[in-house]
Amino acid sequence: MKVLVTASFGHIGQKVIPLLAQNNVDVVAVDPDPTNEAALKKLGASQVIIGDLRRDEIIDQAVTGVDKVLLILPDALDGMVPMTERLITAAEKANVTHFVFSSCLNTVMELAQHWEKYEIEDRLMGSILNYTITKPSGYLEGHFPAGADSIFETGVLTTFIKVDQPSNLISLNDIAAANVKILLSDDDYYACSLDLCSKGNRTTREYAQEICDKTGKQLKINLIPVPDFPSVHANDQFGRIATYHGNHPYKGNPLDFNALMGRPAKTFSEYVDEVLAVKH
Repeated sequence: MKVLVTASFGHIGQKVIPLLAQNNVDVVAVDPDPTNEAALKKLGASQVIIGDLRRDEIIDQAVTGVDKVLLILPDALDGMVPMTERLITAAEKANVTHFVFSSCLNTVMELAQHWEKYEIEDRLMGSILNYTITKPSGYLEGHFPAGADSIFETGVLTTFIKVDQPSNLISLNDIAAANVKILLSDDDYYACSLDLCSKGNRTTREYAQEICDKTGKQLKINLIPVPDFPSVHANDQFGRIATYHGNHPYKGNPLDFNALMGRPAKTFSEYVDEVLAVKH
């Protein structure tokens, strides 16, 4: 089986590719940066296409001979909806048997990137492809990264989003495992949409407080302005993220993940314990 993985050197792609390779899947990776080619092959990609997937000739090359597609969108890049429309058309012509789209939990209209994903879901559901839509919540590792200068080391949480709205998160490993299980299946998950999140809905402040309780540090919240990004599109997305997530809950239910995987997703507490175990 041959599977195309887009945004292949991103957070999810780097987790998905080794899992597919371990299951004897030929992985076609697409990346615009030629310096990532060797790393992608080391992860397990059997073919690396260097180029911008927004270009028609790269789309045509990427779907040639492919059985399945995992569409992951890069962060804060414009042109994603027309790109996906062309990719869906190319996948139809190439007789792709299964198209999996990694969207996001609870697509809400106030968020620009959610609206884009909503439009893509709409296009996919209106196509002739067998599709599955996975809808992950925020990444544990993205919201609370480990390492030097992190809250694990300093007790300081620096963020541009207000911290008193609840959410439930999920690990990148669990997102990857769920998508790989779907890709390795036959027709079990066709025309299916699955929320991916872990148990528990707590505020960012409560998550941060647990880290500090376990590390013996005094929690400090450092609320900063929204950073300035290099494109209007990115600035629009992150400005809306700060406004929406700072004022609205982003809650999900782990039922879909538990049913899909036959186990619960990693909890925030388990993630914190793993980080601290590595430190010591």
